[in-house]
Amino acid sequence: MKHWIGSAALAVALAACGKGGGNADVEAFMKLDSDKAVAFSAGGDDCVAKAKSVGDWRAKHTAEYKALQKKLNAQWSSGPPKDVLDKYGDKMKANKKAVMDAMLACSNNEAFGKMMDETKTE
Repeated sequence: MKHWIGSAALAVALAACGKGGGNADVEAFMKLDSDKAVAFSAGGDDCVAKAKSVGDWRAKHTAEYKALQKKLNAQWSSGPPKDVLDKYGDKMKANKKAVMDAMLACSNNEAFGKMMDETKTE
């Protein structure tokens, strides 16, 4: 359950950070965000497979993801511009849903919980 709460906070931050900045930054962030959603969707109902997929993604991409997230948040502190929401809003919602669904489904799985603890960044 503690991982679900942490992911809920991350999801809220994610929704807030999908904000326009330099177009290349937004594109890079959305690519990482979409790849993250794929990692959380992997394995269907198999939480052990999800743990491997998400763990691999987090080990390779979390630092870059968080750096872009921070940069975009700083550029658009009042919220994402309309053009960014128009272009990416649905995709951001779908990505967030994939992460939240996996977190909820696997919140009591030992392998998934261990992976989350081992790949924690803060």
